[in-house]
Amino acid sequence: MTEMAHRPQPRYGSLNIDYVATWPSASREEPMWALNLMHYREKAEYLDGRETDLTGWEADNLYSPIEPIAKIGGSLALVAIVVDQPAGSDLDQWDRVAIVKYPYRNALAEMNAMPEFQQAHEHKDAGMASTICAATFPIPGTVNKGIADIPDADRARLVLQFVADASTPALEIEGAVPVANFTVEAAIIGDGRSWAEARYWLLPVSSAAATDAVRKAVAGAAADDRQYVTVLKPQFGDFLELLQAG
Repeated sequence: MTEMAHRPQPRYGSLNIDYVATWPSASREEPMWALNLMHYREKAEYLDGRETDLTGWEADNLYSPIEPIAKIGGSLALVAIVVDQPAGSDLDQWDRVAIVKYPYRNALAEMNAMPEFQQAHEHKDAGMASTICAATFPIPGTVNKGIADIPDADRARLVLQFVADASTPALEIEGAVPVANFTVEAAIIGDGRSWAEARYWLLPVSSAAATDAVRKAVAGAAADDRQYVTVLKPQFGDFLELLQAG
């Protein structure tokens, strides 16, 4: 069992200890794309009780584990602001979404064991109110290899449909270009719910137009409270390029 599985449960979600315990014997040939949906505290709350004027968002910015991710051969594929969430529980209004591509599952546990990561983690713990971190893997045949040819793709909006049931119909979003579908192997950290797929589209339009198009698609779909739909404004990362590379 990994050292990660022996640690105390985080305040912002429940660690899936049984799943993490399988990582040392899992394939080291298959990259894992860890999808993180994040909701922040209004004000950061440090375990040591220190006084701070930081918001939860600002505390999480101090966490930013770019160097530890690089040391284990991973890539910070995407950091994006949630500009709209037209579907999903009112209790979980996500603020930001991040995707980290790890070279294999247990690389995440290896990163967690690094002293520099453990030191920085106090900021994530202080800032994060709740999170879902899911182990996802691209579904063969769904990755759009022509996505790089779309003009201004790097300035477009991304749409994420995160579903608990793979039979939930994909959204029909006017003007959207499919990017890829990912299967969810398990929630690494969450609230006890299980998830099935993460689906992504690209909308080469402004945030306002993207919000209108996605809200129209959600309104025209069958009601399903077992999903989240978010419109994302990318801030950082090479998600599309990393997908093309495989």
